[in-house]
Amino acid sequence: MKDNILYKIIINEKYGFINKQGDIIIEPSYKAVNNFCEGLAYVWTFDDKEGYINTENEWVIELSADFLGDFEHGLALVYYKGKYGCINKQGEFVIERIFDRIHGINPGLSVIAEKNKKVGVFGVSGEIIIDLIFDVMGTFSNGLALVKQGTKFGFINDRGELKIDYQFNSVSNFSEGLAEASVDGEFYGFINQQGEFLIQPEYYQVSSFSEGLGGFKLKANGKWGFIDHSGSRVIKDKFQSVGEFQNNLAPVESKDMYGYINKNGNYIIKNIFTTADSFYNNLGCVTFNGEWGYVDEGGKWVFKPRNFNLW
Repeated sequence: MKDNILYKIIINEKYGFINKQGDIIIEPSYKAVNNFCEGLAYVWTFDDKEGYINTENEWVIELSADFLGDFEHGLALVYYKGKYGCINKQGEFVIERIFDRIHGINPGLSVIAEKNKKVGVFGVSGEIIIDLIFDVMGTFSNGLALVKQGTKFGFINDRGELKIDYQFNSVSNFSEGLAEASVDGEFYGFINQQGEFLIQPEYYQVSSFSEGLGGFKLKANGKWGFIDHSGSRVIKDKFQSVGEFQNNLAPVESKDMYGYINKNGNYIIKNIFTTADSFYNNLGCVTFNGEWGYVDEGGKWVFKPRNFNLW
């Protein structure tokens, strides 16, 4: 499946797809597209046909709606006339369009759904798995989901049992066994799955762990760096902003320009871009002078912006 991964491009205001070698596989002909997820990509044609294609550019699902989401755990979000539901990869509604919102899709064909401003978990047969009693709820990660009742956040398990008490002003989903958390809403750290702070809340902002490192921002200088799971600052706080590590590289901003660093904090790809995203399946998406393209882990162009002339 990895060999079939495609990446969206735009040429002359038309979208198509390339492979990881930069070869055009699907000619730019669409008005809008999303990247492929689970083998299907949302596309919108210039004659207003909408739906999903496969990597052979064959239509698999044709469906018009106000919003069509990417596939995740075999389901895609559909929003139409004020209500949300989900379809499967055959285009069949497996979760009927009856919800005010759907906040996320869980493994195991269930969704975080909202009705009358309360959130819970519904299955594909319409059964209530976890009662709609929460004000906010996240998707399950590491067996836990964040929930909010009133003004505080806690975490429940997949049976709806409260595992970490309501005590936090702000939290994130778990990643690599740790979740961002703040008690006072001003300083942040990371908790474990027992709700204990493994990394104390001493940071002005933090970002989730990926490939063993998480971002931190200090209030004193407003700069970002990276910590490891023990809380050690392994990359100095010297960046305006940071993204998550993928393929052992992270996008960082310095002097209002973006590049990529390795886990030693050294630039592997210089900060010469207007924007840079975290790597996605071995390529990084970057922009320069309003044009965008893709680079590989060595900084070589796979698909080059037309206005790029520094290299």
